[in-house]
Amino acid sequence: MAESKIKWEAPEFESRGRDVSWYWISIIIAALMIAFAVWQRNFLFGFFVVVAEMLVIIWGNRTPRTISFALTEKGVEIEPEKFHHFADMESFSIDEGADDVQWDDIVFHFRGRFKTPLIIKLHKEKLGEAKAIIKKILKEVDYEPSFLDSLEKLIGF
Repeated sequence: MAESKIKWEAPEFESRGRDVSWYWISIIIAALMIAFAVWQRNFLFGFFVVVAEMLVIIWGNRTPRTISFALTEKGVEIEPEKFHHFADMESFSIDEGADDVQWDDIVFHFRGRFKTPLIIKLHKEKLGEAKAIIKKILKEVDYEPSFLDSLEKLIGF
């Protein structure tokens, strides 16, 4: 029996367009936090805010690279180097994006209690085919966005 396999390429993460005001708001919030740190004489927190703001600006300006994926009946291959077996996973969820977005997210939940979910972008056209393969092995659960996922979408990061 031939093994089912789906291959596709997708961006590493969702790229949200940011204008100059997004960066200015970020800098103003960081400046207020630094002022608070100085007022409280907590210079370690002030240093942390400076480093964090530099990372927000650098990472906020990054463009996603394209990654190749393959889905088989044994697991998920990410580029040729990484392979996640379905045996290590407990369930999966589908986070369907808006109708005007071409990508949906497949969220794989691992068995380990402290393992973060694996989120993979999948083109809407391949969702039905991928879901059919995954449902044979893993149970589907409703997608519940975490607080950090919701916060990330709210601030546009």
